[in-house]
Amino acid sequence: MAITDAWLTEKVSQRQITITKYADYLWLLDARGVAYLPACDWLIVSDLHLEKGSYLRSYANPLPSLDSTATLKRLEGIIDDYQPKRVISLGDSFHDKHSMSRMTIEDRQHLCRLVDKVDEWMWVEGNHDPDLPDGIPGTPCFEIILDNMVFRHEPENEEPKAQVIGHFHPKMRTAIKRRRFSGKCFVNDKHIFIMPAFGQFTGGLDIDDDVVKALISPSKRDVFMLCDSIIFKVK
Repeated sequence: MAITDAWLTEKVSQRQITITKYADYLWLLDARGVAYLPACDWLIVSDLHLEKGSYLRSYANPLPSLDSTATLKRLEGIIDDYQPKRVISLGDSFHDKHSMSRMTIEDRQHLCRLVDKVDEWMWVEGNHDPDLPDGIPGTPCFEIILDNMVFRHEPENEEPKAQVIGHFHPKMRTAIKRRRFSGKCFVNDKHIFIMPAFGQFTGGLDIDDDVVKALISPSKRDVFMLCDSIIFKVK
């Protein structure tokens, strides 16, 4: 593990990382949109949506097909920082079932090198990618259970354990001292923790949308906003 006390102190002081507690575990929330569990040496990332750009281009959207390259480069820097034992990609890692057929050879090789950098890479299935593409290393699964916590892509209504999910791409807007800010965010209560989307072309759903409020009440939530390479807690 690459983390030292000095490294962590510097990142926290610069507001690039914040520390929170969820389901009896300490979490490091990184302003780059990932979470790290020091007790397990796990790095959590969600909604990479690799090859979303090429998918949209096939429908005449004038977007460059560079999103996978950018997403993988950002993720590689994070993996180099944390050097985790396990990476959990929390669903919708690939934008659609034909993503790999459109991915460049260079990006495909880059992805495989990233997976091989860690002892274990878990691909949680999402609604966009229920099946892991052929030729990609790592372990596909529906969910991962850790004590009183379960990691999956979408929430289950009757789940008694605390849930860590993706899928909703949470974002928010706020005003601080007459300045307006907007960005992706982590949002949670005692029962559900929603990860931000990591992919380069991923949009978002406002946390005050009725869909999100039905999962997490605004009166009970903690929100950690990502903006300009920093992370800060807001209400």
